[in-house]
Amino acid sequence: MSENNNTAPQLPPAGWYPDPHNAGGQRYWDGAQWTEHVAVPSPDGVAVGAGAPEQTVAVGGGGAVAVSTGFRMPPLKWWLWALIAFGVLLVISVIVGSLSVGRDDAARTEVTPTATSPAREVDPPAAAPVDDREAMPGLVGHTVAEARAAVEAAGFTIDMPVDTGDDWIVLTQTISEGRQADAGTAVFITAEAPKPVYTLAQQNAIDEARSYLAYSGFSRTGLIGQLEYEGYSTEDATFGADNAGADWNAECAESAASYLEYSSFSRQGLYDQLAYEGFTDAEIQFGLAAVGY
Repeated sequence: MSENNNTAPQLPPAGWYPDPHNAGGQRYWDGAQWTEHVAVPSPDGVAVGAGAPEQTVAVGGGGAVAVSTGFRMPPLKWWLWALIAFGVLLVISVIVGSLSVGRDDAARTEVTPTATSPAREVDPPAAAPVDDREAMPGLVGHTVAEARAAVEAAGFTIDMPVDTGDDWIVLTQTISEGRQADAGTAVFITAEAPKPVYTLAQQNAIDEARSYLAYSGFSRTGLIGQLEYEGYSTEDATFGADNAGADWNAECAESAASYLEYSSFSRQGLYDQLAYEGFTDAEIQFGLAAVGY
């Protein structure tokens, strides 16, 4: 019986060996298969490994290399760097594109007009009613003739007592100055006669006549005679007696009462005494009746 010389080949022991996949590098053999741990030579001739314990291993030619026990990033191929650069550029382009789209959207948002309801036709404002009223002019202080002219010019009418003269001065008006009134509105006024302008002699005669009337009863002729006695001319004395404001009936009654206080008189005797004083018949009849005759 013959011996069998076919035995299974013996595998190399675990250790670092030239990397069959990377010329010049080392890869770790675990005794059964190649691992992912590799080592590359450094510039000083020492190989630095990645993923295997640091140790010194024999290499071809009797040399030795030291390997690191820590894990280090193996050197990348140029095509890996190209892929990384392409990825970075792609990310940057995506970011820039997003910012551009955001700005475009914002611009469109600002420019796009908002939807509005259809324009509604607006009626023009109604014309304001025309006020054809006029303002009442001021009349107080003017003559009646001036007041009439102003009132008629403004489109109004004027009303007053029938005995009012054109030269009289307006005292009041029922529609105040500046008040609006319709055309044709009547305004009622009151007026007084203008104060006469007297000479000095006339004014003094009036004052002295009033003084005598306040002292005693006088007839018109008796008062004129008294003023003439005081030195006034007949004209000034007459003017003073007529403008002293005397009521000759009342003056006769006062004189009759004064005579009866002084003495007793019959009706005829009292009549004769009053006639002597210058009273008229009508004035005497009034005076006699006032004292009881």
